[in-house]
Amino acid sequence: MKVTSITRRLASGELHYALGRFETVRRGYSAIRRISEPSRRFKSNYTPAMPAGTLFPALSLDAVDAAMRQDSVAMGFDLPPEILAELIEFAMTTPFQARGMERTFLREEVRNGSLPDGTRVVLALSPNPMACPAVRRVADDPVLMEAATRYLGYRPKKIIPRVFWSFATDAGDEERRNRGQTIDWHFDVHDFAFCSASFYLTDVDRDSGAHALVRGSHRGKKLKMLLGSANAPDDLVVSHYGADRILVIEGPAGTGFLEDTSCYHRALPPKNRDRLMMMLWMS
Repeated sequence: MKVTSITRRLASGELHYALGRFETVRRGYSAIRRISEPSRRFKSNYTPAMPAGTLFPALSLDAVDAAMRQDSVAMGFDLPPEILAELIEFAMTTPFQARGMERTFLREEVRNGSLPDGTRVVLALSPNPMACPAVRRVADDPVLMEAATRYLGYRPKKIIPRVFWSFATDAGDEERRNRGQTIDWHFDVHDFAFCSASFYLTDVDRDSGAHALVRGSHRGKKLKMLLGSANAPDDLVVSHYGADRILVIEGPAGTGFLEDTSCYHRALPPKNRDRLMMMLWMS
């Protein structure tokens, strides 16, 4: 996106997309929200308030916050087996929908990335993920919400869940892009300030759709990175941040992490196994 495009976005009222890419704007917005919503500020001696407790009792909120600020991501939000099983059951029995398609279909109908009629399916999302009680349980978790609150400086009011399959296919890169798979380095601009929680619901490695990110790239972008497209070619990202900053997150089903997705990140294309994932966009 060029400067003229940013200007058009501003004129059309899309202030967050034009301005949320700037670190100073995100910090300023967080400060304003923190001051205007004092009752929502975190307590240093925070204790989970929900009667059922938290799904993540072993996490240190201080360690999570420090990791987010330094590396753009904090690991350790791993789902317990019973919640993981409920999410998988939901994903196997509820209809999904691919980008640009009105029809819905079940996971079992997809073979080698195609439906029975030959229609290629690269990515498919649940139209109503909140219909799953386990999704609501994770979204309401007190420690997850407190971790997001500490990082953002205010309690998130917007929580947008996504449950989606990324299918292993022989589709080329351009087809993947056209069908909504984010295989290129990019940063998100969901709001003026935001973060995302992600959970692998299948075993994930480099050949089955692993999430990759550039550690610490929520800071220090060149001006041309901010004024240009949110996407960036590999050579630009590597030359600016260094290949040693790239983290590929692999792990078994249930692996979870909290991320400032204003960092550069992407999904590696699944090659040998479908990937099932849940995300929560929080702002």
